[in-house]
Amino acid sequence: MTSQAHSLRPQLRQRLTPQAARRRSIRVKAIRMIFLAGAGLSTLLLVGSVVLRGVQSAGIDTSKLVQDNQFVIENPQFIGTTKEGKRLKVTGRRALRSVKDPNGVVRLEKPRIETADESTLTANQGIWSQTQQKVTLEGDVVFSRKSGEKARGATATWTSNPSLLTLEGGIEVTFSDGEKAIAQTLQWYEAQRQFILIGQAMIELKGGQAISDRAIYDQDAKTVIGIGNTSIRSDRGLSYADRYEYLTTTKRLTLSGNVRAKMN
Repeated sequence: MTSQAHSLRPQLRQRLTPQAARRRSIRVKAIRMIFLAGAGLSTLLLVGSVVLRGVQSAGIDTSKLVQDNQFVIENPQFIGTTKEGKRLKVTGRRALRSVKDPNGVVRLEKPRIETADESTLTANQGIWSQTQQKVTLEGDVVFSRKSGEKARGATATWTSNPSLLTLEGGIEVTFSDGEKAIAQTLQWYEAQRQFILIGQAMIELKGGQAISDRAIYDQDAKTVIGIGNTSIRSDRGLSYADRYEYLTTTKRLTLSGNVRAKMN
């Protein structure tokens, strides 16, 4: 009986009509597609589970990624580029960007800027624009250079083209040799490595003070040049000139242009 059943099976397969065979082929393909889809879904669920576990194990609270219609990033880092191709790193304690404008500006808490020459800039608040390659800062702004100079102000703006930092509001500068200066505005040109103090710029000199409309400090030449309404106050008296030049290494002061003096 068993051998007869085996001999009948080939005959039954051969008796399938073309229409029945076509239906059978369709059923087989459908079963295969369902199986593959189920396997793919299982893989996606597995990957999703792994990613979620990875995020949770990293201590990231996904519920805080969006707050009040803003993306919130803890300890963010952004990279800018100057006209000369040098990098600028922008970091902070926290960054916020509008959900409705994913390419818009980023508001920073406790921002910190690091330039290519290892200068740093810190403040209480800031705004970073990736499209404009621009940073604006406010609140206890401090600019520190690796060579030792330090400047403080109320607000600051950094632009990439040209690479220029502008500090505003009650500027106080301490040079690497300990001498100090005050002004209303400070501009730092990274490419030229120069400070420019604007607005009643006062430089402390050895035994006196130099006041002018503008004062230019050249880091490489170690000189301060005062231009416009220049006056020099010292224990010896008061001097006036169109311009002065002060060499910080030798403490030598030179006056030029309509020089006049009033001695004590």
